[in-house]
Amino acid sequence: MSSTYVLFAKGMKQIVPVAAAGVVDGLVFGILARQAGLGVAEAMLFSLLVNAGSSQFAAVGLISQGIVGWPILVSTFLLNARQLLYGLSLGPHFRETSPWKLSLMAATLNDETYALKATYLSSGERPSLAFFAGASVTDYLIWNASTLAGALFGAVFTEPERFGLDFAFTATFLGFLAVNLLSSFHVKVGLCSAAVACLGFWLGGATAAVIAGTLTAVGMGALSDEH
Repeated sequence: MSSTYVLFAKGMKQIVPVAAAGVVDGLVFGILARQAGLGVAEAMLFSLLVNAGSSQFAAVGLISQGIVGWPILVSTFLLNARQLLYGLSLGPHFRETSPWKLSLMAATLNDETYALKATYLSSGERPSLAFFAGASVTDYLIWNASTLAGALFGAVFTEPERFGLDFAFTATFLGFLAVNLLSSFHVKVGLCSAAVACLGFWLGGATAAVIAGTLTAVGMGALSDEH
């Protein structure tokens, strides 16, 4: 067996524990997408084409409130801005790689695959497109399979409020917030963003609230030296 296949298989194996943790997120996303009024095919296209969990959750959350167009583009762009840093971190290791191969690698880059790839390189291993491809393909398949299962499961519940599932959007994002409050600075950002979002909602409705709250969090993170 060639070294390329060995490295590909190694990437597949090492990403499984990380990607498996996202199964619940995929299931929840599929359910929430159905609650937002999307069909199974539309929910699947979200995961197949976007492949960015936090942005997908934000988008369906806005869609469920009747918000479409530029607010979704702005909020998801800001949420995914960290991808620029991921690319800058990995890019120097692949200076001799052709642009089309880098484009494919970038399309499957997310929090989970970046964490594995950065750890792989920091351990002294040589840059390997085969290893990265194995990890990315496996992560991609797990995420989309989870989305499909969630979308099919969500289609069963035509009246989600009867089961309390209409609170799922709020509960999901409160959960995301809770697990990321890792320092006093994070708490400050959360409180300030919430206050600005409330003000935005009072002045301009849900769209203004989302944009104002997001910009506040991003601005505080970019300008502060705290962690």
